[in-house]
Amino acid sequence: MTSNTVPPSDSTPRVLRKLADSRSAEIYAWGDHHVVKLFRLGFPREAIDQEAQNAAMIHALGVPTPRPEGQVELKGRSGILFERCSGPTLYELLQGGSAPAGPLATAFFELQYRLHQCRHPALPAATRTLESAILRARVPDAVKQRALAAMQGMPGGQAVCHGDYHPLNVLWTPARAMALDWLDAGSGDPQFDIARSLLYLRYARAGRIAPDRRREFTSAYESLCREAWRDEFERAARWRLPVAVARLSMVADEAEHRALLQLIESDSGAPDG
Repeated sequence: MTSNTVPPSDSTPRVLRKLADSRSAEIYAWGDHHVVKLFRLGFPREAIDQEAQNAAMIHALGVPTPRPEGQVELKGRSGILFERCSGPTLYELLQGGSAPAGPLATAFFELQYRLHQCRHPALPAATRTLESAILRARVPDAVKQRALAAMQGMPGGQAVCHGDYHPLNVLWTPARAMALDWLDAGSGDPQFDIARSLLYLRYARAGRIAPDRRREFTSAYESLCREAWRDEFERAARWRLPVAVARLSMVADEAEHRALLQLIESDSGAPDG
């Protein structure tokens, strides 16, 4: 479909039913077969267009992800239409506690690993937003410079990276796990993507998943990454500082903010177990 085309079977509903929301957008049901990711007022149009392009490119590679169906404008807000895929997020399954953490971690890892085997020359650099996020972080300039220097010393890479891969962005459908949200997708070093995931798993949304369950899931995921990537996995620890400083530019939760500051202050470049 071309941009700004609404599926003919799903004319604009009279009432949109909210399904989820995030920092940048809200997700609404759009008829029976689609959802619309409706971005908040003031969100940059170029970023919306980039996500629509990213989502189309990733779907074309065969990665399990909802099919993008075009872009819409609704009451002054821009949105992207996707096919509707039903199921809880992996985060909801972890929070619920009924599904074993180990198999969930395996599915989470396998979907990301499959993504990292893909290539697409038209994707932007995966770290394109990392430098600006570091510069916006609430830390001393010396810390920003150390993070930027660490980033400059890392390899680029050509793997498709999600850029924000965590359990809220994985949908657990009856058929398979599917990745969501391609705003930060790009080509780069898989270990950057893994470092970003590990940071989220360890520190984000503190207290909302039982600590033992969080540790079990994170440990299983890290072990799978270490086994699959072997010597390359050591780069994930080297990516940790720039990723942690960049994360501080968007964190509102004070507990996570304090934990990240402590991590940055104590970071020696070694994995933290």
